[in-house]
Amino acid sequence: MDQGAAAVLAALIAVAGVALGLFGARWQARGMQEQANAAIEAVRAQGRDQNAQWRRTVRRDVWVEYLGAVDEFRISAGVVAEHLADEDLPEADLALEETRSRSMGATDAYRKIELEGPEQIVSKGYALQGSIINTIFELEQALTAARSMRALQEAAEREQREVPSDRDRPIAAILSSLRELQAMDSHDPGRTEYGQQLGLQITASGLLSASDAGALLFTYTQQLSLSEALERLPHGRWLRFHEVRTDFVQAARSHLDGSP
Repeated sequence: MDQGAAAVLAALIAVAGVALGLFGARWQARGMQEQANAAIEAVRAQGRDQNAQWRRTVRRDVWVEYLGAVDEFRISAGVVAEHLADEDLPEADLALEETRSRSMGATDAYRKIELEGPEQIVSKGYALQGSIINTIFELEQALTAARSMRALQEAAEREQREVPSDRDRPIAAILSSLRELQAMDSHDPGRTEYGQQLGLQITASGLLSASDAGALLFTYTQQLSLSEALERLPHGRWLRFHEVRTDFVQAARSHLDGSP
């Protein structure tokens, strides 16, 4: 082999070596890049997991705070109901003010849920807030109804002293009709019509305003008959409130467990 051929061959070998070196370097760089990408993705995944765990912790604390406020409201509302049952209206009035304050505390706690989410829990909390509002309204109506009933009873006592015949005692007839309304089951189709007719009768007597008569009839139509009250044990009149609260708790527990 002459010197020229040898030089060409040496150059070709050198070029091939450089090419192989470049290929190896690129392959090595590619492997290193893939390792780096995998490491970055692992860090990102860990960050997402940590963030998700942090979010669950924050949400859990918000939900626990809200449930605490809801339970304080429920206890306070129960105190109002007890005073109404005992016909202690001044104490019921004071307790109702406290219950309104507790409802505002629950509302403030619910606003945090609106910010933290998720939407499923927000909607469950919204339903629970609705139950709180309904409870406040029912207690207000019940207090007005108790005052109205006391006025009717006092008028009935005067009527009994002044009117000798039972047949000519319209207030006594109204009280009797109220007892009949209270005894009717809530599913009785005639209950609403009976209450409307009784409302007109009460208003016509001039003893109560239309709003007070309305509160009285609303309360009596909302009350459970004895058979219904027994069916709804142990939560009684608070059964719906308990059901909505349970829905919230179950949804929150499902989210913490990682369910969609």
